[in-house]
Amino acid sequence: MSEKLYEVKTYYAIALDPIHVGAGSARLERVDLPIIREPGTNIPKIPGTSLSGTARAYTAMKTSRYNWKGEDGKIYSCAGRGGEGGEKHCGKVDPACPVCVPYGFSKGTYSMQGLAQFFDAQILLFAVASMVGPVWVTSPLALEGSELKGDFQVQDVGFYPLGEQLKGKEKLNFGWLMLNKGEGKGNIDLLPIPEKVKQRTVLVSDKLFSLIVNSNLEVRTSVSIDPNTGTAEEGALFTYEAIPRGTILKFDVIYNSGQFFMVGGRKLKTEGCGDVGTEWVKTQVEKGMKLFEVLGIGGMGTRGMGRLKVLNLEKGDC
Repeated sequence: MSEKLYEVKTYYAIALDPIHVGAGSARLERVDLPIIREPGTNIPKIPGTSLSGTARAYTAMKTSRYNWKGEDGKIYSCAGRGGEGGEKHCGKVDPACPVCVPYGFSKGTYSMQGLAQFFDAQILLFAVASMVGPVWVTSPLALEGSELKGDFQVQDVGFYPLGEQLKGKEKLNFGWLMLNKGEGKGNIDLLPIPEKVKQRTVLVSDKLFSLIVNSNLEVRTSVSIDPNTGTAEEGALFTYEAIPRGTILKFDVIYNSGQFFMVGGRKLKTEGCGDVGTEWVKTQVEKGMKLFEVLGIGGMGTRGMGRLKVLNLEKGDC
């Protein structure tokens, strides 16, 4: 059987800490430093660039390609942009560099697009405080593309319990918002997420989902510290928001085979002189993803934010 030309894999991840991926600058909003949102729905997301850039750095760490000495005696760093003109990237294709080939590189006279294509991480199940403890909220639109079969329906104003623990609740609050139980249908048993989360999940309409999410984001207040005095700087108080701990996100990665690629007139080959296939590319990328739950993604890492555990990584030593 011939090698697959590409493989699409949907990943599911749970936020072990609040996650802050900033919109780029302070704005005149309810907080000084807002997070990135989807323009059409106004729901927060994690851009694919944030995922791929972080995974690249972590794959470089796991494969000893962060700072390393090549056979030519030069020092290379395959993480990041590789210097102003990409001169720090090794760009090796035979044997293939486990960082440059999956994530791409540019070395002035020749370059290559990465064989792994990352897409934005969308909120699938949002963690909210209620009078019966934490519940996870989702909507029909949020569940699109989650590999679930069947239809999801719910009344415009109301909630429908998808988990057994909440079947007997006729009223339930989601932060400040109180909703009545309504008619609906759907099943999330096949999602590769913790069973405790499934048991406490409810379905709401798409318009209520955006309202609930944006009303229950974590908002923190911090102050900049003067390094000379070790005390708070005057007038340096600021607020920022984050996706709360416990939220479930999903994102896709397309792994392309390198069997038809040639860079600088040379075919892509692995260490054992084999073809660079989708499994090889996925293995290198998942080495980096494994460190999301240890080193985190996004900003505010020194303020206890960022750890994200990918739930359905391949078994084995990543």
